[in-house]
Amino acid sequence: MQVTENKSVAIIGAGIFGLSLAVALRSKGYTVTVFDRNEYDKTGYDPESEDTQAASVDLNKILRASYGTELHYQRLALESRQAWVACDKERGISERNDQDDRRLFVNSGMLRVQPTDKLSELEKDTLASMERDGLRDTQFVKSSPEDRQRAESLGWKSKLLDFEIPDTEPGQTYDAVLDSLAGFVRCSNASAYWHKIAVAKGVVFRFGKEGAIESLVKAPSTVEPGKEKVIGIRSEDGAFHDVDTVVVAAGSFSTQVLPELSYHLESSAGSVATLKIDIKLTELWDKYSPDNFPVITWKATTRDKAGKDTGSIYVLPRTPEGYLKIGSPTSNRPLQELRSHRTGNEFVSIFLPEFVGVPFSSTKLCWYTDSLDNSFVIDYVPDYAEKSVFVCTGGSGHGAKFLPVLGEILARRDFALDFVADKQSTKVLGCNFVGLGGFKPRRQEHSVGWPARKVLDGVSVA
Repeated sequence: MQVTENKSVAIIGAGIFGLSLAVALRSKGYTVTVFDRNEYDKTGYDPESEDTQAASVDLNKILRASYGTELHYQRLALESRQAWVACDKERGISERNDQDDRRLFVNSGMLRVQPTDKLSELEKDTLASMERDGLRDTQFVKSSPEDRQRAESLGWKSKLLDFEIPDTEPGQTYDAVLDSLAGFVRCSNASAYWHKIAVAKGVVFRFGKEGAIESLVKAPSTVEPGKEKVIGIRSEDGAFHDVDTVVVAAGSFSTQVLPELSYHLESSAGSVATLKIDIKLTELWDKYSPDNFPVITWKATTRDKAGKDTGSIYVLPRTPEGYLKIGSPTSNRPLQELRSHRTGNEFVSIFLPEFVGVPFSSTKLCWYTDSLDNSFVIDYVPDYAEKSVFVCTGGSGHGAKFLPVLGEILARRDFALDFVADKQSTKVLGCNFVGLGGFKPRRQEHSVGWPARKVLDGVSVA
């Protein structure tokens, strides 16, 4: 695909994936217009804005590279981490020079608390993957005397916390691993920042009714007889927008734009709540600051037989405004009822004891776009001719941290990812090429440890 100023792309969705791709494509010379029904030009991606249902509009998101045996995601997360640090550095901000809390990435560390006093198999896999990439010394196992000593020598001991397991006699504590590479991204701030970058580069944004999509506009293809191509989109204000390629990056709303995705994606929601700390309560304010308190994730129960997470809860350090964010990826119980649920009640009493009985400051749902195997869905749609529709979605609850790198990697190959290892680079992308023609894709083995490319009827559709 020859890149010129005349090559036009419409991106549906101004969230993480859409913003990342918009900036990257515009940098390569594409004419890019981004459509979104949310009025981000007015709200600035403010997480407290009303009627905004988008995963990108959130106080913060966990940045982790802990993925068990999935080395491709581990490496991509580490590449993204470097990009976040570089971004803050370009803005004149560092860990030591951030009095105004303007960092987009905060390296608070993350404590992965286990279900019992033993490490889970998933945790052992994660540690093995870290060791494989020469990063084992960044992980501190609480039950390991050597790791505890190393944590003390490197200044991480205060975040290698002990939490007692209830109703054990004699008293036991949960084992845990402190990940010194991890932390969190200030997601709404990052989205607003990337929006400004995109505008400065010449990306056009249409919000509200001008950005809400009524339909994709199709026409017969003269290149591929018998198939239709998408020639543009019609927005809810009645306007027709003629483009060469439409990118669907609408997160959990992607299936509404492109029903063909329904087999591959499922919209779900996790529960999120906040607790507010008054700045006058200096002891609590200091205890739960990112300088003193890590992100904590707790696997309250092991995964079910299908491998589904049924009991994880997490909490992030307080925000500059004093909010502690608590979340559960599963939405089978609303968070306002969480206190009466055994897992939720235990979580607060074990990890946030000062807040037992304290009402939540806010509750909301956090939308997830779950794919079949929690990998991203990134591909041209074979139902449409001339590569006129491209899909970039399926964040599956872990896409936000990839904002600085996802679009750049996709744009390198004019949307098509290169699955040939680059010996000069360790950059890899854990993506899920999917045949979107309504048939069930099957896996094909790949030789370099990347995610298996999916094929349709034996033919690669990437």
